[in-house]
Amino acid sequence: MISSTCSPHATTVFNVSRACIKMAIKARWDATLASMRIDFISDINKGYEADLNYEAIDRFILRVLWGHFVAFSILAFVNSVIKLASFYPSPLAWRVISIPEAIATILIALAATLIPAFLAGTIQNHYLWRIFVVAALSVYSYLFVFISGGSIEMHFHFFIVIALLVVFADWRLGWIVAVLTVLHHSILNYIEPGWVYFYGRNDFSVIAHSVPVLVAAIFATVLCETARQSIVSLKKAQKVLEERTSELEQVKRKLETTVVGKDYEASDTKEENRMLNNQQHTE
Repeated sequence: MISSTCSPHATTVFNVSRACIKMAIKARWDATLASMRIDFISDINKGYEADLNYEAIDRFILRVLWGHFVAFSILAFVNSVIKLASFYPSPLAWRVISIPEAIATILIALAATLIPAFLAGTIQNHYLWRIFVVAALSVYSYLFVFISGGSIEMHFHFFIVIALLVVFADWRLGWIVAVLTVLHHSILNYIEPGWVYFYGRNDFSVIAHSVPVLVAAIFATVLCETARQSIVSLKKAQKVLEERTSELEQVKRKLETTVVGKDYEASDTKEENRMLNNQQHTE
């Protein structure tokens, strides 16, 4: 709201600036939508794996998954064996976890890490492997919330996952996480609310948590498509440059051939003139 003490000129400038910002945001969003392929089946980044540096990214993701496993195992031990919640309730532990629960969740975490690790480099369709990574990281989000006794702070992990997956420049991954998050919160809120919220069932919390995740997915979509279109544009420019270079090489070879031919003709003409001169001198 503009203060009443502002001059009409300042108000006009503010309104124009606000309109320009809205137009810029709308233009950016329209351009992003126009460049997107609404396709959740095929690999939209096929052919760009090397340009997107997927090999290095895959290794990084595997290290992240193993780091998750170590961190989760430590937290499971602290909350089940040491029973942190019994003497110091905190966002890390709002309730004591039983030993069987800890063992079961650690095994699930191990599976969530081993499956992508074993499949890395063996699946020809990289998009399928990315989906396995999304599922594994989402499982870790579920597990961290569960092992902490429904800590609200552990819900931040869902946002961390969406931000992390931007490295793949695949806008669909954030939406898959968003769907899994909404399903997790919606179903368990009625079946086992203690697995989601330390304060128990709360229908409004499902909405309150889902909306920011959906917003994060929207922002991740813009970031992914911006990065992806940059790579696609560079790839096209590189292809055009290679074609032009090839054309120039062909022109160069033709010119060299022409010059060589002219040199031969000049040499022959010179030899004929020399022979004629010799013949004239002989006569």
